[in-house]
Amino acid sequence: MKRSVLLFALIVALSTAGAQVPEKKVLSSYRVVPVPGKDAQLRKALLEHATKYHSGTWKWRVFQVLSGPDEGAYMINEGVNSWTDLEGRKEISDEHQRDYERTILPLSEKTLPALYLTYQNDYSTDSAGGPMKKALLRHFYMKPGKGGRFGTHLVLWKKAYEKIGMKVGVWGSFFSGQPQLVVSFRLANGWADLEKPWGKLSREAYDEVAGPGAYARYTEDLDSYVDHTVEEMIEFLPDVSPK
Repeated sequence: MKRSVLLFALIVALSTAGAQVPEKKVLSSYRVVPVPGKDAQLRKALLEHATKYHSGTWKWRVFQVLSGPDEGAYMINEGVNSWTDLEGRKEISDEHQRDYERTILPLSEKTLPALYLTYQNDYSTDSAGGPMKKALLRHFYMKPGKGGRFGTHLVLWKKAYEKIGMKVGVWGSFFSGQPQLVVSFRLANGWADLEKPWGKLSREAYDEVAGPGAYARYTEDLDSYVDHTVEEMIEFLPDVSPK
């Protein structure tokens, strides 16, 4: 009997050894702009709705956009999950939808289009789920067919960021409007980290990694690959995100 059990366990182990576990690298994100004068009410509504309906795999992480064209908006992130997780997600209940329409929509001036983003490990110096309280976002909106070419620079930037100890996460949009790559500079100590001359340090590190004059060549190449860029400051809101 003992031998049969051991044999069965071996067969199971061999049959699952080659099974590929879906990678959790997908983030869904959208933004809500509050009605003027209703900011505090919207914060309360977001927290109450998320506490009831967005926990576990579908937990919300809510950020406020502090600068840029979407200043004042709330960025709602869900994930990181796998595509298999998303496929297996149950339909949103009528009760869930009615609660959102009753509590959040009346306090929202507008809702910006949803984005699906996939984590780019080859360009990042931190994990997809790494903690992020405050960050600088740089959105690179790519020219058609140029994402791969621009990626060769991001591989070098990863080495430069590793050299100076900068935590960076890079996301690529997935069939969500104009293609973009989002570089998130994660500030472990908050805005105090900006006291360091990161611009100078990163330029020097890039030249060390890619050779003298590499940074100048990189800036010249940007016009060939990038349509335009948008930069933002964001802050995580623990008092608006479910525990």
